[in-house]
Amino acid sequence: MLKKSRIILLALVTLVMASCGDIASKLGGMKTDSPDVLKKAQELAKANFDPAQWKVVSVDWSEGAGQDELTGEVASVRFYMIDKDGKAWQQSFHPSLGWKASDLDDTSFAEGDKYDDPKEYPALELDKLDAAKYTKIIEDAKALIPKGYTYKSMESFEMNTFDKSPMELVFNVVEEGKETVTNAGKTSTVYYQLRYSVSDDGKVKFEGAI
Repeated sequence: MLKKSRIILLALVTLVMASCGDIASKLGGMKTDSPDVLKKAQELAKANFDPAQWKVVSVDWSEGAGQDELTGEVASVRFYMIDKDGKAWQQSFHPSLGWKASDLDDTSFAEGDKYDDPKEYPALELDKLDAAKYTKIIEDAKALIPKGYTYKSMESFEMNTFDKSPMELVFNVVEEGKETVTNAGKTSTVYYQLRYSVSDDGKVKFEGAI
C-alpha cells in the first residue's frame, strides 16, 4: 500500500502559488526533471571543485518543501566530496539565492555498498550523463508508474559512485480520481512517493513506494 502525504491548500494560497510559479519561470527557475538542472550541476561542479583538491562522489537535486511541493521547482543542488585525507564534505547551491553556495560542511554519510573506505570511492564523472540520457531515464521511470496513478513531479534525483545503483530518483504521484480531499473549507492534495533505481547501463527499476 502506498503511503499518503498531503498538502493543504486554501484557494487564495493556490492562486499565489500559481503566480509565484510564473515569476520563477521568468526568472530562470528550472524543473527537477529538466535537463537544465543537469547542465547546471555540471557547471557548478567545474566552477567550484578543483579535482586536485576535491573528489566529487555524489550529487543530488530536489524540489522544495512547503509551498514548493509538487511543483518540481529545483530548490537545491548538493554535492558530496572527499578531500585528500579521505574526509567527507558537502556543499549546496540554491537557485533562490542566485546559485550562491552554502557553507562547506564536514559530514559523515552512509557507507556505500561497493567499497569499504570512502578513500576508495571513484570520482563522479558527471559529464557522462547527457541531456538525452537524463530525459530517457525519467521517461522510462514514468512508464513504470502503477496503473491508476498520475505523475505530478520529481521529488529528487541522485548520482553517486559508491552504491550498486549509481542513480536513484523519487517521483510524486496522485491517485486518479482521488487527487484531493476537502475538509472544513480546506483542500488537501493527496500524493504518494515512488522510488526508482538506475543501473550502470541506464536500465530503470521500480523499487516501490516510500
